[in-house]
Amino acid sequence: MKCPTEPLSIIRCNQILDAAESLIETQGVVSFKFSQLAKEVGCSTGTLYKLFERKEDVLVCLFLRSATSNHLPQFIDMHPELTAQEKVLLPILFTFETIKRSKSFFTLRSVSVNTMVWQLASDEKVERFKKRINTFWRWFTDSLNSAVERGELEATPLQVKELVQGITFYLTGCLTQFESQLIAPEFLSNRRETCYRHLAKLMGQYRWVKPLTPELFDSLEAQTISFFNKHYRDHMSCAACSTLANASKNGGTQCSRLVRLAG
Repeated sequence: MKCPTEPLSIIRCNQILDAAESLIETQGVVSFKFSQLAKEVGCSTGTLYKLFERKEDVLVCLFLRSATSNHLPQFIDMHPELTAQEKVLLPILFTFETIKRSKSFFTLRSVSVNTMVWQLASDEKVERFKKRINTFWRWFTDSLNSAVERGELEATPLQVKELVQGITFYLTGCLTQFESQLIAPEFLSNRRETCYRHLAKLMGQYRWVKPLTPELFDSLEAQTISFFNKHYRDHMSCAACSTLANASKNGGTQCSRLVRLAG
C-alpha cells in the first residue's frame, strides 16, 4: 500500500502513527491491536485500512518515521565542516540519542528487522524498509570511502567493508545488551564509557591519520544533543520519510550526496 501524498491524508497518517507510538510505549507491541488504535484515533478500522493494510505496516512506518537517517541530511547541511570520520560516527550517536528520547524506538528497531515482522508488511512498505536499511549501511560505506579519498584513512575496499560490518554489528550489540535491561549491573561498566572504549578499539584497528579521541567523541556528542534538543520532532514525520524515499528514486541515495558535501 502506497504512502499518502495528499496533505490531509499525510496529516491523518501522522496522527495515526502518533497514537500507535503512544500505545506501544504504554502497552507494548504484543498487545497492540488495530481496533484499539482506531478507538484511540477516533476513526473506524476501515479508515486505518485505507492507509495501512495490516499491523506490520504500522510497525514498519513507525520505525521509518523515527529512524536516525531522517535527521542526518539536516545536520550535515548545518555542519558542512565535519570530517569523513565524524560522519562515520554520526549515525551511532544519533541512534543512541534517539533511543534516549523515545521509549518505543528500541522496540521498533528490534522488532521491525525481524523477518517475522517486515516480511508480513505490504509490498510497498517492505520495499521502502529494505531501501532505508541499506541507506543506513550505505552511509557508513560512503563516509569511509570518502575518508580514504581525502587521506583521513588508509584502507583497502575489503577493509572498508569489514569496518562497516564491525560498526553496524557493534551498534546492534550495544543497543541489544544495554536496552534489554536483562544484564545484571555487576557485569556492565558505565554505559557511555563502555560504548566509547569499544568503538575506539574497533576504529583503532584501522589506519586513521587522526585516531578517535574522547575529545572528538565528546564534541560530536555535544553537537548531536544540541541538535536533538532543538529539532528532534521536526523530522519524525511521514514527510521526512518520503523525502528520503524520493531522493533514493531520483538518482542515488541522499546520503551519498551529503557525505561528499565537504569534500
